Amino acid sequence: MKLFKNQKKLFASGLVLFVLSISNFFASTSTSKIEEAKKSGRIFRRLEGKELDLQLLPNSEFSKELKDHVFNNYSENVAFAAEVLYYVKKSELVEKSSKEDKTKVDTSVKSVSKIMRSISKMAGMKYYSNSRKKWETLYLQSYRIENQNSKKKVPDLIDGSANDLTIYAFQEEHSFGEGIYQLDYKENSKEVLMNMQNLSVLSYGFIKAVKPNKCKISVNVVDDGDGYFVYIGMCADTIKLSVLEKKMNKSFQSRLDAIYKWITLQF
Repeated sequence: MKLFKNQKKLFASGLVLFVLSISNFFASTSTSKIEEAKKSGRIFRRLEGKELDLQLLPNSEFSKELKDHVFNNYSENVAFAAEVLYYVKKSELVEKSSKEDKTKVDTSVKSVSKIMRSISKMAGMKYYSNSRKKWETLYLQSYRIENQNSKKKVPDLIDGSANDLTIYAFQEEHSFGEGIYQLDYKENSKEVLMNMQNLSVLSYGFIKAVKPNKCKISVNVVDDGDGYFVYIGMCADTIKLSVLEKKMNKSFQSRLDAIYKWITLQF
């Protein structure tokens, strides 16, 4: 009986430490929003106003680097800025995996790291166009390239750790056409961070809509034990044309959901 009581105490202590570690991990995010994300799977916030008001950002090892990267040019005049927090259970990743043998589905952080470097897997990603009321292909082409000055296609770099890794990618996107991107990674035992920015002009039709380094996206995937929180922040400074602004903003929002799907559908 004494042994059983000791085991219960150890279990309770471990549970408290786990809960505390998660709450500390999201110290900048209210408990209600954490629970809302777990319940609904997605919380989206459009950022507007003079002051940057981040309410969903995890307080993790890479949070400052994420904030500095994606929101360093934030102002009330920025065309589009948003943060979104997703949550997906590991059991759901296993259930929805395309692998026939579900026992071989790897849901570890190392697997997440490989997936987030699999740039070629973004090609063919679908999104729902609210304006056209149909599904369309978001990324017509997507692959890793040798460097920012070459469009030569090279294999995805998925071996080893992603920590301190920089790669370059070529993408042809439905709305913004062809573009060259830089992707920088950080990784530890509990999370993976990907910072992405455009190195070339992004055009909306014949209009040069986004200057180089003015479209930045950060993706932070955090392991909470039972599942993953996926935080995505985006800030894009585009040309101000009221006729196109609404369409471009919808396109940016589609990117956020497409990135989440790209990660979660590869297990």
